[in-house]
Amino acid sequence: MLTHYSLWWIIPILMLSFGASLLLYRYSKGRKSFTPNQRILLFALRFLAFLLCLSLFLMPSIKIKSTETQKPIILIAQDNSSSILQTKDSLAYKTTLLDEIEDLRNDLQNDYNIKLISFGNGAKEIATTKKIEHQDKATDLSELLEMVDQTYSNHNLSALIISTDGIVNKGKSPLNMLQNLSFPIFTIALGDTTIKKDIAITEVRYNRIAYLNNDFPLEIVVNSQKAKGSNSILRVRKEGVMLYEEKFLIDNDAFSKQFNTILRADKTGIQHYRISVESIENEQSTANNTRDIYVEVLDGRQKVLLVANSPSPDISALKQAIENNENYQVESYLFNKLDKKTPLKDYNIAILHQIPSTNPEHMRLIEELQKEDIPILYIIGQQTDMPYFNTVQRGLQITQTKSSLNQVTPIHNPNFTLFTLTKPTQDLLNQFPPLQSPFGRYNLSPNLHSLMFQKAGAISTDYPLISFLNTPSERVGIIVGEGFWRWRMQNFLINETHSEADEIIHKSIQYLASKVNKSRFRVICNNVFAENEAVLMDAELYNESYELVNESDVNLTITDSQNKKYPFTFSKTINSHHLNAGIFPSGKYTYNATTHYGGTTFTANGIFYISTQNLESVNLVADHNLLFNLSNLTDGTMIYPSQIADLKSIIKARKDIKPLISETITNKNLIDQWWYLGLIILIFGAEWFLRKYWGRI
Repeated sequence: MLTHYSLWWIIPILMLSFGASLLLYRYSKGRKSFTPNQRILLFALRFLAFLLCLSLFLMPSIKIKSTETQKPIILIAQDNSSSILQTKDSLAYKTTLLDEIEDLRNDLQNDYNIKLISFGNGAKEIATTKKIEHQDKATDLSELLEMVDQTYSNHNLSALIISTDGIVNKGKSPLNMLQNLSFPIFTIALGDTTIKKDIAITEVRYNRIAYLNNDFPLEIVVNSQKAKGSNSILRVRKEGVMLYEEKFLIDNDAFSKQFNTILRADKTGIQHYRISVESIENEQSTANNTRDIYVEVLDGRQKVLLVANSPSPDISALKQAIENNENYQVESYLFNKLDKKTPLKDYNIAILHQIPSTNPEHMRLIEELQKEDIPILYIIGQQTDMPYFNTVQRGLQITQTKSSLNQVTPIHNPNFTLFTLTKPTQDLLNQFPPLQSPFGRYNLSPNLHSLMFQKAGAISTDYPLISFLNTPSERVGIIVGEGFWRWRMQNFLINETHSEADEIIHKSIQYLASKVNKSRFRVICNNVFAENEAVLMDAELYNESYELVNESDVNLTITDSQNKKYPFTFSKTINSHHLNAGIFPSGKYTYNATTHYGGTTFTANGIFYISTQNLESVNLVADHNLLFNLSNLTDGTMIYPSQIADLKSIIKARKDIKPLISETITNKNLIDQWWYLGLIILIFGAEWFLRKYWGRI
């Protein structure tokens, strides 16, 4: 394609081509062997060859158009939850449903790009319906819609077919997620909408944490349908011992009753309670008649000592934030009101607000806390004596260059690993008002870990705002600024809750108050996992300097209550070890981990529980109304299993489900085209051959 600059060169190029060809023409004219017609042909070939050669100086380009047709993508999502097979009608689908889904896929795949998805507790793409086993313990349609939107939103997604019974028991309401969808949803309504005779434990409310020798409430809700006149018994057992029993009469076809009892936490550790309701005659399903719960019993609350140098709104804000967590009990004092005879060893952690200041008595308090090995959270402000502060801890040294305070806002450190703030809290940090922090030079210990950095105006720094000294012998926290009360007020102004601001204090206190584990080999995992949740574990191995190492392999054996053993080997991460042991059936499990390092064998062991999840058995009545609304609100269609074969014609009749045709136009220089150079060589070769051939005749 010629530009307007190259058009000026066409005339001289034509003249040069014509002149060179004419010169050769006159030369050939003197040779009697060429006839006039031959000379004209040779002239034409020379002219064309010269013209093509000289045209390359113009760097002309040509347009090349390519067309790509992308088939419409149609997703077929099959419910993989156990409720599909828990009714008689659903059992009838088992032998035919998946075959019909596979037939539908084969019928459509010539004209459409078909993808299969399995969903239940989560959602994932699968290669074949043979992967469907209907074993998921929950149904989360919102997870399916989120997965579809994130994975296929930038493709030619034209339709989603959902095959399910509409029983949703996890996640967000799918009807609230349709506003951003630009494709129709076709639903295949499975299951039975008939209400049948059944009794179930539908809800259990209890404290996940209780304290030794304290009482805690247990509330149980039992519902029944079509069972008027039946009798049943509710029982609560712990390790086979009956703790509570109550008989009751079902006096209504739509029966609901709440049972309340008080249990006593008489033993520390994870306590397993089994709640059951006696089955009734001709009951639809007994899978929803039992529920297992696990309560962690702690040996008393942790006590927090809060001491301030002078009155401040921070004191009330900190106390409220901490006491919102029932695991902690706070006692707050002004320093001059603190009884010197108070036994500091009774406290698990101390918070010192603007202490130490210039008062020499502050040193006595800090020395006693350090002697009792009590973690300290320092909050620095205007009254803090910096030289004094620099002597009482080894994590942060601040040299003030002026007595004024700096207004600083928080920046979350993504590399902080001691604990994790939730995403809502991280997102809210940039909206928190500034704290008043001392202005000066900061020197940090290598063992100081910063949860947040300081931002002064528009300038981001690596100065710590909230940080922790993490050594095998001590734990110290430092908040370099006063004004936490403003964070709580701003939090409430934005979200009508203090949860995000309080979380920062909760997790800081939780980390500092936890006992320092001085063992060199540790296995970290939760005490309780859900039945549909993967068992995740981390292992840490330290050398004699308490530095993380992962040179050695870590082996682990999990043993169930039947003494069946499951061996595993941890995978190595950057400086520790991680294990995904997968999903286990409900019950009690013990584990034993071993590793060898420096000629020494290290072991760690513990217990965890897998709690039963009966979400799929609580409600077995199909919700076709939900499926109709999903289809109706997205301009789709709801069908029944007997109409699956008709779905192909329904989709083909849609004018909005069509291929996506895209055209790409590219400009390419002729000098880069092999065929153009080949044409020039061919013309020159033909002229040379004819001239030689005719010259010999």
